[in-house]
Amino acid sequence: MQTIYAADVFARLPKRTADSNKGSFGRVAAVAGSLQYRGAAALCCEGALRCGAGLVYLAAVEPVLQLVLTRTPECCALPCQTAPDGGITTEDAEAARRQFAESPAVLLAGPGLGGSAKRLLPVLLCAPWRAAVLDADALNALAAGTPGRLPPATVLTPHPGEMARLLGKTVAEIQADRPGAALACAKKYGCVAVLKGAGTLVAAPDGRLARNETGNPGLARGGSGDVLAGMLAALLAQGLAPFDAALCAVWLHGAAADRCAARESQLPMLPHDILQDLGALLGEQGL
Repeated sequence: MQTIYAADVFARLPKRTADSNKGSFGRVAAVAGSLQYRGAAALCCEGALRCGAGLVYLAAVEPVLQLVLTRTPECCALPCQTAPDGGITTEDAEAARRQFAESPAVLLAGPGLGGSAKRLLPVLLCAPWRAAVLDADALNALAAGTPGRLPPATVLTPHPGEMARLLGKTVAEIQADRPGAALACAKKYGCVAVLKGAGTLVAAPDGRLARNETGNPGLARGGSGDVLAGMLAALLAQGLAPFDAALCAVWLHGAAADRCAARESQLPMLPHDILQDLGALLGEQGL
């Protein structure tokens, strides 16, 4: 098992040339948020924007879009009707999928979808996405046996509870052998798996395994994973391979959180607070 170091991360991050434009840094298509969980969409979209994606689209119901666009007007809205479960309609999910069929983007699905994920995920997975990040409720839908083929460059980002559902185990069993669980998940689903928690692990189907040592308990609150999912999707959109993108995202997320804790302390820090520190961290590297 390798440990992720700063040098590993900064050597992999894409550099911006003077003649680059928004099309040079890829597109993220987020399907996130619902009437119950509106903030998750705002956090993942801002994470994607702050980590360098050229364009970030959000397919969501109008109340979610209003919140997100107030915080980050840079986000491109794909307005959707509200289904009875509080998520977008299946027809709108199909329309969003078709919009990216000719020019594939990176799918970011799951944050804040709630119960609508089981209905939406099979529809979304039909598109030829460039890559995909499945988080939160999308993972629960996958664990429940939601049909659909995962895109070749997919990354799953479960916490221990979600990992337990994905593998049909208990949380205690997952925590007793975190490396084994991460590798088993990567092999079972044929994609990179990120097992979040103290000492976040990144596993690949070919047996590669990396451990992240940045981060602190200030991240232990709702919304932290949404920010990470957005950051990861942005790095995939910029052309990083799934294992490299995951390795970089978890290190940057934790390192920004460590700076935030030093600036504010762990108790009051909020998930979106770390994005200020992410900017400072990247700025020191001239990125």
